[in-house]
Amino acid sequence: MDSNRYCVIMAGGIGSRLWPLSRKGYPKQFHDILGCGRTLLQQTYDRYSRIVPKENIIVSTNIEYSELVREQLPEIGVEQILHESSFRGTAPSIAYVACHIRQLNKNANIVVAQSDQLILDENLFVDTIGKGLDFVAENNKLVIIGIKPTCPETRYGYIQIDNDISVTDKSSIYKVRTFTEKPAYEFAQIFMKSGEFYWNSGIYIWNVQTVIDTLAKMLPDMMNDLERVFAELPNRDERRRRVYEIYTSFPNVSMDLAVMERADNVFVQVGEFGWADIGTWDSLYSTLPKDADGNLNMRSHAIIYNSHDNVISLPEGKLAVIQDVEGLLIVDSGNVLMVCRKGNEGDIRKFLNDARMKMGEEYI
Repeated sequence: MDSNRYCVIMAGGIGSRLWPLSRKGYPKQFHDILGCGRTLLQQTYDRYSRIVPKENIIVSTNIEYSELVREQLPEIGVEQILHESSFRGTAPSIAYVACHIRQLNKNANIVVAQSDQLILDENLFVDTIGKGLDFVAENNKLVIIGIKPTCPETRYGYIQIDNDISVTDKSSIYKVRTFTEKPAYEFAQIFMKSGEFYWNSGIYIWNVQTVIDTLAKMLPDMMNDLERVFAELPNRDERRRRVYEIYTSFPNVSMDLAVMERADNVFVQVGEFGWADIGTWDSLYSTLPKDADGNLNMRSHAIIYNSHDNVISLPEGKLAVIQDVEGLLIVDSGNVLMVCRKGNEGDIRKFLNDARMKMGEEYI
């Protein structure tokens, strides 16, 4: 396996859109949400270990989740876990881990993986990511995997490609024309019919020096601080402590907003391996199998009468009797029971914020 290949698994998020199953103390990436015997984090590790040497897999996470990562991935060393001292978005996380990997291997080619995704055809996925890593080894480009839409989905961002600028037909890699974040349904329909738009998977591929050079142009103050730390502190533990101290001063911004939507060297590699984001209750309902009445029962003990199109998630050992309801989200997790209409992500955010303001952090 190519020793220049690296993978960064992003596993520091709270997963608030899946509250109350995903909690601040135990986020979704540490749950076996798909019911396959492996958590989302473990499945992600398994998937990328077919592409990248296991010793080259880095997990980027919040300091609070370090022990959870070690428990669920005992095969990786402590040096393969990078800690963030606060939640500052994906751009600072990626910048820090890029500097760390460059210290290990100046020729590194990196795939940045989200820890909450479903991949249906793993063999095709492995082939696609491998071709992307080979491409960035020879080209100073930032690549993002774009997924061919199967429906006018409004929960995903869209990327428009420039059909006139294709690097190579064989690899299906195209210059990016525009980014559009979560369009209205009417626009999503137009995007899908045009054939020029792809879902933004959030899977990035690049050479380590290419991404560092681009970050330096877009976020110069942050990169100057990181470069100074890595230049002045040769000891790894000292570097980590110093980054931990300055991390809260970094901008709270996503990689897409800070870099990918602004840089002129961004390309899309088309992925057709079957993909879904496991970020919301709606996405789970769309992705997982349902009964004949459209109910998604997430391995819960439930007796259901004359009820349709519901999501039911209960703790082990609890029984629910459900009658004459339709289109509900019924989630009992820890010290929170939530019963509401499904289909509106904004409501979950409101419930979470209201619980925090009225009840404190105990239920978050």
